[in-house]
Amino acid sequence: MPIMTQEFKNPRLRVALIARNDGKILMLQHQREHGNYWVLPGGGVDRGEPIEKSLEREIMEELGVGCRIGCLVAIGELIIPGRHVVDFFFTGKLERNDDFKVNYDEGIGDARWLSPDEISILLVLPPEILPLLKAPDMVEDDDINYLGRYKR
Repeated sequence: MPIMTQEFKNPRLRVALIARNDGKILMLQHQREHGNYWVLPGGGVDRGEPIEKSLEREIMEELGVGCRIGCLVAIGELIIPGRHVVDFFFTGKLERNDDFKVNYDEGIGDARWLSPDEISILLVLPPEILPLLKAPDMVEDDDINYLGRYKR
């Protein structure tokens, strides 16, 4: 039986949506004290909440729009001292592709549809998701890409 240390007792589960529109991907700019970076929309899974419901809730909280979840396409994880996060990346569609009601209280500075070329020059976290964002043909309905442990 593995030894559980206090710092890794409860990994944090997170979900993210890869939404595409005319070859562009929806990205959110997070504004934090330590700097700005871009992420896919999504967030944390609450205890006892199914991950698909978590993603629907997070999209509504961040953007004020509903979504339809597609397939799980990637899993990755961050393990650093005192923190263990497991990310689940899903494809999906938004109920509408414009007129977002960005929730600035969530630390979001902007929501934009960006081309893969635009994304490649931004600070995107986790960077391990970039190959899937740049090459949509890499995402197959029956394939799950293991991104591994993020390098930080």
